[in-house]
Amino acid sequence: MGHYIENTGNTTLRFLEIFKSDHFADVPLNQWMALTPPELVQAHLNLNQTVMNSLQKQKHPIVK
Repeated sequence: MGHYIENTGNTTLRFLEIFKSDHFADVPLNQWMALTPPELVQAHLNLNQTVMNSLQKQKHPIVK
């Protein structure tokens, strides 16, 4: 199940997520949308071609 977390405040966000699984995969929303068939993404999110063209299939972490 995909989900998204965003710190909308102005203090440090500390987030602990626990999974009942032996496997974890981190897929950014940008990458997830880029790897989904474009007609599906456009149909559900009503995105224009400019936004669709900006999606990247490679992961680009913000924090290393």
